[in-house]
Amino acid sequence: MPAFDLAEHPTTLSRFDVVGEHSEEVPHFVRHVALFKPDDGEVKHRDTVDVVHMGPPLDTDGQLAVDVAGRVPLTNDEMNTINTWIAKVEEEYKRGEAGVREQYRIDPPMEDVRDRRTGVRRYRRYSCAGFVLDAYSQVEVSLLAIDVDARPGVPGETIEAVYPGILNHLGRLNRSEIQDNGSWRIVVAGYVLRALDRSREDILEGPYVAKEGDELF
Repeated sequence: MPAFDLAEHPTTLSRFDVVGEHSEEVPHFVRHVALFKPDDGEVKHRDTVDVVHMGPPLDTDGQLAVDVAGRVPLTNDEMNTINTWIAKVEEEYKRGEAGVREQYRIDPPMEDVRDRRTGVRRYRRYSCAGFVLDAYSQVEVSLLAIDVDARPGVPGETIEAVYPGILNHLGRLNRSEIQDNGSWRIVVAGYVLRALDRSREDILEGPYVAKEGDELF
């Protein structure tokens, strides 16, 4: 099934389907995405549902008031694989004593943290979108092309409106991610919904390449 704006199309969701929340500041801008946690349930616009998501920090018992949703149908074995992966991520954070800032990374949307002396991987940092994308990668579903060159620019004023003071909290992005016109080439949550708004065949054929304006859904 494609992705839905729940204001127009309430739907029944299954475990680890993707749910998202709109920004109040910018109409139809998807500000956050998460994994639906219940086994199944009918979901309507602005229902508060149980989710697993990168808040930050990682929250396996979170809640989100949802505006949009999408899915790739998963088998029981695939759901179990994602569930095992979530437990592994949680354990790595505990073992690595990773707090809120250590778990979160806006760009790239996922990044391994390694021991400085040994080079051994300790845990992986995520944005909310990166967490969802990596969850699906565990069952060999590559939803979205995330290379910098594959990303369109999102107007900087839009990002600042949705996430006030983001630069002060997270530091300046690399130059490669800020274009001359001030737009930011980062992986935003709306791209995940756009990637899901395709047929199953198209999704399994390969990752979606985001286009300008796909931050809105």
